[in-house]
Amino acid sequence: MSTSSGKAETVIKNANIMTMDTNRPRAQAVAMTHGRFAGVGSNEDMEGLIGPETKIIDVGGKTVLPGFIDGHIHVLSSGVKHVNMADCDVRTLTEIQAGLKERAAKTSAGGWVQGFKFDDTKTDRTASNEGRHLYREDLDAVTTDHPMMVAHRGGHVFYMNSAGLEAGGYNDESEDPPGGRLGRDPDTGKLNGIVYERAIDHIRFGLIPVDTDEIRREGLRTICNMLNEVGLTSVHDARVTAEEFQTYQDGKAAGELSLRVYALMWYPQFPALRDAGIKTGLGDDLLRVGGIKMVADGAISTRTAYLSEPYEGSSCDHGILAMEADEIEQQVMDMHKAGFQVCIHANGDSTIDLVLTAYEKAQKAYPRSDARHRIEHCTLINPELLARMKAGGVVATPFCTFVYHHGEKMRYYGEKRLEWMFAQRSFIDAGVMSTGATDYPPGPFEPLLGIQSCVTRTDSTGKEWGINQRISAEEALRLYTLNGAYASFEENIKGSVEVGKLADLVVLGSDPTKIDPMGIKDIEIQQTILGGRTVYGG
Repeated sequence: MSTSSGKAETVIKNANIMTMDTNRPRAQAVAMTHGRFAGVGSNEDMEGLIGPETKIIDVGGKTVLPGFIDGHIHVLSSGVKHVNMADCDVRTLTEIQAGLKERAAKTSAGGWVQGFKFDDTKTDRTASNEGRHLYREDLDAVTTDHPMMVAHRGGHVFYMNSAGLEAGGYNDESEDPPGGRLGRDPDTGKLNGIVYERAIDHIRFGLIPVDTDEIRREGLRTICNMLNEVGLTSVHDARVTAEEFQTYQDGKAAGELSLRVYALMWYPQFPALRDAGIKTGLGDDLLRVGGIKMVADGAISTRTAYLSEPYEGSSCDHGILAMEADEIEQQVMDMHKAGFQVCIHANGDSTIDLVLTAYEKAQKAYPRSDARHRIEHCTLINPELLARMKAGGVVATPFCTFVYHHGEKMRYYGEKRLEWMFAQRSFIDAGVMSTGATDYPPGPFEPLLGIQSCVTRTDSTGKEWGINQRISAEEALRLYTLNGAYASFEENIKGSVEVGKLADLVVLGSDPTKIDPMGIKDIEIQQTILGGRTVYGG
């Protein structure tokens, strides 16, 4: 609501405002009313907008930025996981088993027990041991009364106990399904409990019951609080089901949605959306139907991305291609023709090539002036792929927290290959639009950690990876603001502090462009504002 005098509801003064507006890069004060910016400029410029009912906030020189936007993050599904799964982001097998046992004790007889965020390179890691996977006997030691599935942090590898394998119809004679792989003991050939890529799909999306409305609502409240706390005001939820979209609508109606959500709909929803006449962009400033999401290859953190050259230390392991070229091209053609933005997970250079070919064929068959198709992650690129992306107006959403958090895994790719991975410098120089993105749970969700990782290309141990891809703090901040808005066709309403745009802000304890870059991740988030309303701190 505006004030009765027609003046601004709120004015922030004495601020170091980084606007992301090239016409006015910095400002001292901003006025907000009706959920939008009513004035941007100096303290004096705001005087005419201040009335007797205006709330004035003096931030004492603190840095203010547009609210952060994560261009690829698993939002609602992560909130649900925090509610009803064991968090396996711990460092020993004993701790993991204890958390799963606690979850099993709360699960009805025969019900599925689940865990998430397990990381093989961080579990039982010592000077002489590089970490370990989970195996069926590890999980059988927890329970044989419940089927069990634990997801790797990367989300593309899963670990199952014997009951889970049996429930999924897998035995030692089972063949690898299309787009997937079953892990086996190298000596005996028997299943070891590891399930890769699409081999898990019929279990995740068929056998395991859909979460209840109550659990999804609790998950929504949980994740909104977590993400607001780190300065996020907008998210591109990277895989939304019909049930989850309903939860978003219910949460919005109840006033529980404190993030602006651009929903990348999971591809099985596409026929129903198309047949209902829906296209990308339907919705409002808080909840909008985005693109259609598909997954074409494996993950970086699980070393299953599909690469043109083998992984370091292997002569034949190129990763896993989850979708063949014909399937990619047919799906893209149908979605493009129906007016949707297409958003395909493609990490490896070989997979990116297949996806770009599909986009090029669809555009040639059904020309569209501004499709903004996306390559989710778009991790390993080269000059030829960059040129094709630029020509096709394709948007990239690279991992931003991976160099810092997953540094121990980078050796599987090698020093030279890392010069073309998470390639924000190359995207910027080639004129390819790229965003800030974390893919949480695979990567930590804190935007400031992602910004530091892009600026320093330094992992948590101090090791540098692909320093040719370093970018400035100013460029990294743009990834997490205006570029994120562009990726959802919303650059005209958010992503920068300009009159008329949505009043989304984050107040920081320090200026990321003025401090030692190695300290960016530790800057305090003091306040998060959505549409002029404080949703964290203040």
